[in-house]
Amino acid sequence: MIGQGEFGLGVHVTNRDEAGELALALNQMASRLEARTKEISEDRIRLSAILSSMVEGVMVLDCRGTILMVNRALEDMFQISGRKAVGLSFLEVIRNHSLIELIKKLLDARASRSGEVVIQTPQETFFDVQASVAQNCKDGEVCAVLVFHDVTETRRLERVRKDFVANVSHELKTPLTSIKGYIEALLDGARDDPGRCLEFLQILQRQTDRLNNLITDLLMLSQIESGQYTCKRDAVDMADVTERAVAMLKPLVEMKRHRLTVMLHPELSPAIGDEGKLTQVMINLLDNAIKYTPDGGAIAIEAMQSGNIIEMAVSDTGIGIPKKDLTRIFERFYRVDRARSRELGGTGLGLSIVRHIVEAHNGSIQVQSEPGKGSKFTLLLPSKSE
Repeated sequence: MIGQGEFGLGVHVTNRDEAGELALALNQMASRLEARTKEISEDRIRLSAILSSMVEGVMVLDCRGTILMVNRALEDMFQISGRKAVGLSFLEVIRNHSLIELIKKLLDARASRSGEVVIQTPQETFFDVQASVAQNCKDGEVCAVLVFHDVTETRRLERVRKDFVANVSHELKTPLTSIKGYIEALLDGARDDPGRCLEFLQILQRQTDRLNNLITDLLMLSQIESGQYTCKRDAVDMADVTERAVAMLKPLVEMKRHRLTVMLHPELSPAIGDEGKLTQVMINLLDNAIKYTPDGGAIAIEAMQSGNIIEMAVSDTGIGIPKKDLTRIFERFYRVDRARSRELGGTGLGLSIVRHIVEAHNGSIQVQSEPGKGSKFTLLLPSKSE
């Protein structure tokens, strides 16, 4: 029975002769084996629980590269079955060239290594791989333990930061270069020509206004994204918000001879949020509609109540947005037509700010557009129950 792992059934001791002493020794050995087996089993259960709860992926190899164990996180990372992988060579399981090369060098040199690999799962995923090895292992023993840290989000944020710095630098450099050029022209003698002097000063004013708008938007975006902005929970009359936005931009509407219509549901409930920030959202959306709608076009502001949600829509008959750009227009500095946007004084941050403010109000924003036919931006905002 002991050979089959049943340690509880000891050998019956009848006397103290040699056979009895042997039986007593067998019973003691069985007791120690039972305790040791129980200890090993508990250790294995604890190890399995630890590995299963780890967010890092773990792969254990012997000195020949045979997989001895993988944890659940690694199965999810590489879309493999641990049961099928155990006992196979890593070459039969891993399909990434850079990772295969790292493991080969690890097993050949028997020295700890680290590296970063990119795995093409449904999307590009970055892993930081830390590998440690045992120097004197034998066949079938643990030789190498590889730990995989998913650093995809870190790499994405690094890329966003680099892109942001590059975009800010470019956006600041353009007006500064223009300002510098016109100042040099004035110093070189243009100041003595009243006509040219006035023209250059007007250009300098536009460029400084552009710089001021850019810095203002950057500060606003930084405040929102850093979590410093706390959304108020006031009752906001969206009819008043719309009226203020229209009044502020009315001169631009009249200058471009746009037909502006406002249709608000008469029993619209108050929105929950920050009146100043929601006014800014409406100004940004209406300003975009004015900028990108040719002279004589039509712009409409509509609002309706849908349960506890207010639906505010700003639509126009402007140039529209290509389908391929619709998913990116809320990104910082993303412009469908960079040259036209700069010409119209856009900073490339307006829609990004709009999205952040709306999401801070537990709302959402949707866009529908067709090139040459116009665009429609719809805000979905929670309303205050009466």
